[in-house]
Amino acid sequence: MKKILVLMAAALVALAPMSAQTKRDARNARNDAASAAKSLKREGFKTLELGNVESQFERYFLKVNAGCRQIVGTAENCVSVNLAKITALSNAANEYSITCGGTVRGRIVSSASSLTTQQVDNIVASFERLVEKRIGSELMPYVVAFKTKKGVTSARAYCLVDIAEAYKARKEAMEMALAEQSLSEQYGSMVSDWIDEGFDKAGL
Repeated sequence: MKKILVLMAAALVALAPMSAQTKRDARNARNDAASAAKSLKREGFKTLELGNVESQFERYFLKVNAGCRQIVGTAENCVSVNLAKITALSNAANEYSITCGGTVRGRIVSSASSLTTQQVDNIVASFERLVEKRIGSELMPYVVAFKTKKGVTSARAYCLVDIAEAYKARKEAMEMALAEQSLSEQYGSMVSDWIDEGFDKAGL
């Protein structure tokens, strides 16, 4: 009996930090949701999704706090709400790919000095194109907000992408980019270094 009680006590002690973290994440999500909802309302945006805006954002930020990557795409001067949504989603993927490309470029330049500037440009361009294509299919739009004024519509798409899928997209994109430039054999072993280190710190 004593052994069971000791094990139960140990389990409760182990769960305490997790419970505190969960409560902290929930509180942060509520605060972020309230701020985001107020900002949209102040700027005249409405959401496509039915229901309470704060609740929608709270679910969104809980996912962000749990480790999903947050990507926000925007669109301006569109002729319809649907086109604005599609454009915002496309721009979200494009923005993510460009950000990743900038991070990768610095690593390539610092670790592969034998590559010419043109070769680096070609690798990064291919990498960005392939990341954008792959990540676009993985984006999950949680909240899409829009406003129409004088016949034109603006939109914001608040998207998430799973960390593991984001990593997979970057890795496959870099491998394919090197293959396109016939550099796989020479630099294939460096792919992990180029797409891993620092991406978490950059929120990618």
